[in-house]
Formats: sequence, C-alpha cells, structure tokens
Amino acid sequence: MTQHTPAAPLDAEALEAALRPFGRSRTLPAAAYTDPEILDWERRHLFAGTWTCLGRADEVGGGQSQRALTVGGIGVLLTFDDKAVRAFANVCRHRGHELLPEGGAADRIAVVCPYHAWAYRLDGTLSTATAMRDSADFDPAEHGLVELPAVVWEGWLFVNASGDAPPFADHLGELDGLLRPYRPAELRLRAAHDYRVAANWKVIVENYQECYHCPQIHPELCRVSPPTSGDNWDLPGAWVGGSIPDSPDAARPNERRPSRPSAGHPCRRPCERSS
Repeated sequence: MTQHTPAAPLDAEALEAALRPFGRSRTLPAAAYTDPEILDWERRHLFAGTWTCLGRADEVGGGQSQRALTVGGIGVLLTFDDKAVRAFANVCRHRGHELLPEGGAADRIAVVCPYHAWAYRLDGTLSTATAMRDSADFDPAEHGLVELPAVVWEGWLFVNASGDAPPFADHLGELDGLLRPYRPAELRLRAAHDYRVAANWKVIVENYQECYHCPQIHPELCRVSPPTSGDNWDLPGAWVGGSIPDSPDAARPNERRPSRPSAGHPCRRPCERSS
C-alpha cells in the first residue's frame, strides 16, 4: 500500500482486541465483514492500491491480444503481444468511454474505442484520432492510454491498478529467493477448480491461514503435515507464510498418502497475500 493510505473506517476501540499479541488477540470486529464502506476501502487500498496477482500471464491472455477486467473496482485493460504484457486504464483518452466491457476480450492489433473510434496500438500509443488530423494543437503523442504498472514474475502477472504502489521488488521482498529454487516459471496448468462462496473475502483467507480445524476436517493431511508444526516467517515483503515440516510418518514406505495434500492447508508455506 502507499505511504499515505488513509486508515480503514473501523472503530479503533473495536479493533484493539485484534491487535493484541498472539494468544490474546481476537477476531476482527463484525463490521470488518459486513460494512459496505469497509469493503469499498479494501477494494481501493488493499487490492487496487497494491500489486494484485491476476494469474499466469499466458492463461490470463487466453490467446487474445486484449482483455478487460476489474481490479479493486478499477477497470484495467491488458494487452498482449510478442514483446510484453501491458496494463492500461480501461478508458479512452477522448471522452473517458470504456474501451472493452468487463470480462471482454479481443484479438486485434488495435484497441478501438466504440464511442468515437479513436484507435490505439497495443503499446498504448494513439494511432488514429477521428477528425483530429486538421487540429494544429493536437499532438497524438500526448494522448496515449494511461499505462499502469504491470510485472510478470516467474510467469505470474501482477498489476497495480491505482498506479501508486511501492516498487514490485519491495512488494515481493524475500519471497523471490524462497520460491525461485522451485522453478515456478515452469508451472503448467493441469486442472482448475472454481469456487463461488457467498461470504466476505476475509472469511476465506482466514480459513486458509489457520489449521485449527484441520484435525476434524483434514485428518489425512494432518498425518503428513502436523497442524501444530509450522513456523511463521517475519521477512520483508507484502506476503505471509512460513515452513511446515513433514511428519516422520510421512517417510514410511508403502503408506497411503492423501491424494491432494494441496487441497488442505499449506498455510504456513509462502503464499502471495491477496492484499
């Protein structure tokens, strides 16, 4: 987040219990999960205001040259060519019209505004401005799309929709060195599962990060990764994670392993935080 991020609209006294040391802290106040004003603040500052991972760059593009999506309430236009992946504000520089609808995609060499047909190259520069050729004071170079920070790291695409987040290297911190030995750039999609949960996003994050429920819900996982054996790391970067050793029993030959340990809770392993 930026250095001048305003405080979340949460009552400071109600928040105090959640900020106590580990072992004495309590969950966030109820308003953090139900108040629309707080959700709006989170979209702007926790998602749009920092680096958001959109997925694997080649999968996000899906073979198209353009794709539009919303990050933290801000419309983002992605363009893909042989040289780079770029991100832009999804608005025309003429009258601010949306260039592509949310979730839309196109496979063209130019981004064309549907309102007055201004056209932009995939690098964001203006190529055609209808009826502006005879304007002496009009310089196409000054009317390119507003570019947003975008980085492809080890195959993952990150975008800062507000354009004012700290450098990506600061966001990543020590995570780069921790994960690079596992060669994440070589990952390839083999299966995908889509879950739609009618709940505030923090409920899902908290469930993923804790393993208090694991003995009851994931006993097979606990035989391989004991739920009380992990260590949290306090290292630079906007992420949370740590290590969890295998159980000594996991090394025994011929023991039946759980078929999908990743579907449980690798919650103390390094993972990108959604904020």
